[in-house]
Amino acid sequence: MIIDMHTHIVPKTFPSGAGRASGDAFPAMAPKDEERSAIMIGGKEYRVVRDVCWDAPKRAAEMNAQGTDKQALSPLPELLMHHLDPKDGADLARWLNEAIAEMVAAEPERFYGLGSVPMQDVELAVAELRVVKELGLHGVEVRSNIEGRSLGEDRFRPFFREADALGLAVFVHANRPTFADRLAHIPPVVADAPLGFPIESGLAGASIIWSGLLEELPDLRICVSHGGGVLMQLLARSDENWRTREPVRKLLPKAPMEYAAMLYYDDITFGTAPLRYLIDHVGAGQVMIGSDWQGTGPKTPSPEEEFAALGLSAEERDLIGWRNALRYLGA
Repeated sequence: MIIDMHTHIVPKTFPSGAGRASGDAFPAMAPKDEERSAIMIGGKEYRVVRDVCWDAPKRAAEMNAQGTDKQALSPLPELLMHHLDPKDGADLARWLNEAIAEMVAAEPERFYGLGSVPMQDVELAVAELRVVKELGLHGVEVRSNIEGRSLGEDRFRPFFREADALGLAVFVHANRPTFADRLAHIPPVVADAPLGFPIESGLAGASIIWSGLLEELPDLRICVSHGGGVLMQLLARSDENWRTREPVRKLLPKAPMEYAAMLYYDDITFGTAPLRYLIDHVGAGQVMIGSDWQGTGPKTPSPEEEFAALGLSAEERDLIGWRNALRYLGA
């Protein structure tokens, strides 16, 4: 069985943005034809998506053709609008959560749900977590930074404590890199996803580890997207410093890499060698299949091709293919 832990949805419509404090920053949908609609943000076309982003039966049919048994559905990352007015952010999160819950209800044997919360207001985020639980979703997706703030900061601790208490998973997705000024000499299209996302994932994971969050909440289930980005390379040096420098060792009771092995990761590393490195450092029990699917083509390489290239045992294939996903989701 293959469970794809990293896939995205877009709702067919959004509530009206008219009269909102956030203005036209609130998203809208503009139909293009019978199968496609454009996501409109700030009065501009952000992306054109197909109806498999909201049509659960059609999505399930396409999954059959790709050999994927189940998917975890989460919002398209750009829709994690932690920059909106808090009330607008809460309204958007509720809309996304209900849309995902409806898709899961339409195809309960095929889909799991990861919703959204308005992280710009931690009290509202905590309240929405309870709604997420009531809707039957298995967790939530958050950005790798909340308007420049790192996830390990104390201000976000109530959110993580509530997620842990409710048994909800947290999926950390890289988005909106915060160091664009350092890359101003490079075209934005390169400074964003190609360079920014892996750095963002690494910084988010490092913040979670070094803040002591996992020491306080060892049962909290967090997945860092895109294989954790540069996190493994950062922690190789961190581990050495933790062993050899007393001021560093005083910060955590265990080596940083031990905490890294408490996190989950998808397998989107864009190469066999970095994926092998990840598995060697955190174990096959912490890695899951991911495709970033949102109506695009099949995962490349396929899980079977990837398993063969890695030389995985039958047990490791089962862990990465589906067992880890069920454990992460609490399903």
